[in-house]
Amino acid sequence: MSLFIFSTLVISIIFLLILGSWYSIQGPFLLHVVMLVSVAVAIFSAAVIIAIQPLYFSRSSRSRRELPQDASWGKEVSSVLSSPAAVLDGYVVRFVNTPFLQTLGMVGMADQIVGMPFTNLIHPADHQNLAELTAEATIGKTKNDPTKIRLVCADGTTLPSNASLTRMREDSQSHLMLFQFTPISAVNPLSNDYEPQFNYHSIIDRLEEIVFQLNAEGKIIFLNPAWARMLEHKVQDCLDKLLIDFFHPEDKPMLEARLDSLTQGKRTHCTIEARLLSVQGDPNWIVMRAKTTSTSAGERTSVIGTMTDIQRNKEAEASQLANRRALNSLLSNIPGMVYRGRNDRSWTFEFVSDGCFDVTGYDPLELINDPNLSFNMIIHPEDRAAVWESVKQQISSSEEFKLIYRIITRKGITKLVQEHGRGIFSSTGELLALEGFITEIPDQRYNVTSPYNH
Repeated sequence: MSLFIFSTLVISIIFLLILGSWYSIQGPFLLHVVMLVSVAVAIFSAAVIIAIQPLYFSRSSRSRRELPQDASWGKEVSSVLSSPAAVLDGYVVRFVNTPFLQTLGMVGMADQIVGMPFTNLIHPADHQNLAELTAEATIGKTKNDPTKIRLVCADGTTLPSNASLTRMREDSQSHLMLFQFTPISAVNPLSNDYEPQFNYHSIIDRLEEIVFQLNAEGKIIFLNPAWARMLEHKVQDCLDKLLIDFFHPEDKPMLEARLDSLTQGKRTHCTIEARLLSVQGDPNWIVMRAKTTSTSAGERTSVIGTMTDIQRNKEAEASQLANRRALNSLLSNIPGMVYRGRNDRSWTFEFVSDGCFDVTGYDPLELINDPNLSFNMIIHPEDRAAVWESVKQQISSSEEFKLIYRIITRKGITKLVQEHGRGIFSSTGELLALEGFITEIPDQRYNVTSPYNH
């Protein structure tokens, strides 16, 4: 109304100025009438504005004074809360506390959030839930059970939460409400809603494997006693700490990448081998199997999983590797080739020592499980049938076999070699493989496939 009156006054003044610039006393009678009406309207508008000014400004100043008081009180209440909270004026954000910003990854963005529609921070599919929550809070109705609402984090992921909305004042003129939420991943770690006849906690506490749960930030919210038994860390001292802080520095980058992909909903499960550090700093190899607690892709979620001790397996693997290296070093110094192969017409090798190159001119890898090149192809064509029959005959009568035959090397040179081998049998008498030693004979006086004397 005040804007209308003010506009009328301004237009009247402008009209008078324009009219006065060309008005003349000798003008027609109608022009005099228009001039008088314009002056009257201008005077009336000025009088009305002067009359209502005290009433209007007193009311607006009072409303402006009341609103900051409400907002200031709301900010004070929400700022002292340890849980994420926001003060809303209808659907407009008036204030957010530090836990709210930290939980959604929006630290330092308070100025951008204040004043924006709160629906911008809510998953579109949950706008209806927020509307119902707002309607109930407006009439003073409080739900016994929290409402599940997904909030949108700074990185675009969603955070499932239990939310509540409460009117901050009973005054019907105030629209300020307090919105609070708790991430579902931080509620009821490994839910206690068990049937009374089953003591699942007792089972988890007695497991040798570590059972753990992380919240969406990768912090530990549950550990079973196996953690303390394996690493000597006290469980209570480790809660609310980042899990990756307990791993070997060399394993952290890979582990952090895997866990981030889980908590951000980019993958549903993972398996990884890594080293946990004990209280003394000793590394312990474990295999970690983890999965998300949510089935929705792209939704921020907690992680549950187990860790199994594989330290002895790793030590055994290291010991076997050292023994294998020592054996390979020993075999490489023997003037001949040691092999293990199948009892087939191709004489397929499963293992050949480095001495194979000196005897045949072929690299060991060329003769192992290669369908295009087998040891049978290297045997002289005239000796192949005799070698097969001789080995078969000797194995049938005893486990060992000895024979002499010719081979053709990679360079096409014919060599006379002697072979001493034995059959490897199962407990049921089945022939599983052949193992033996082949070396070159410089003396050509031996007969092909004939048993040789030492």
